[in-house]
Amino acid sequence: MTLDTISRNQTFWWDRAHCAYTDAPELEAVIFDFDAPLAATERDALMFRDLIWNLHCGDIRVGITAAGPREWVEPLVRELIGDGVVEVMITGDDVVRPKPHPEVYERALCELGVGPEAAMAIEHSKAGFHTARSAGLATIVVTTLATRKLDFVGAAAVMDRYDCDEPLSAGRCRRLHEQWWVDRSRLTA
Repeated sequence: MTLDTISRNQTFWWDRAHCAYTDAPELEAVIFDFDAPLAATERDALMFRDLIWNLHCGDIRVGITAAGPREWVEPLVRELIGDGVVEVMITGDDVVRPKPHPEVYERALCELGVGPEAAMAIEHSKAGFHTARSAGLATIVVTTLATRKLDFVGAAAVMDRYDCDEPLSAGRCRRLHEQWWVDRSRLTA
């Protein structure tokens, strides 16, 4: 038997192995709860803005949800982030049923034109976390002083704040999103 015959008839295990990561949907959009960054430290607000710009430049679409009225939220978004970066903004004026009902996320997903498997939420509260999860979204929780000690089982990640040792970026959001879907598929398999 020649080497050429062996290589055609036999393969290595890694050639036949199923890679779980190939099943993970690609991250297309991140939807932020905008209420907490407004009350954050100046440094966290800057890190929040940098993350949004990093996502935008990394071809990940950005959406924002906020409980307040549009006339109040829109100027704050413009002041903190600028124009043209946030594609979708869902405010308290845009929904009939506010959080904890998932309507706010369902509406954001609809306007972004993506399904929950292609999006990720970034939340700050227990109610917001459960709202995003009930909409089917992988969710990163950035805690506040009030939520720091709460349990967020099932989150893609829990961070103490935006300004941390490994801050969020487009690349890190993609990795966390992918890992969350891989872990989820292992649990349901």
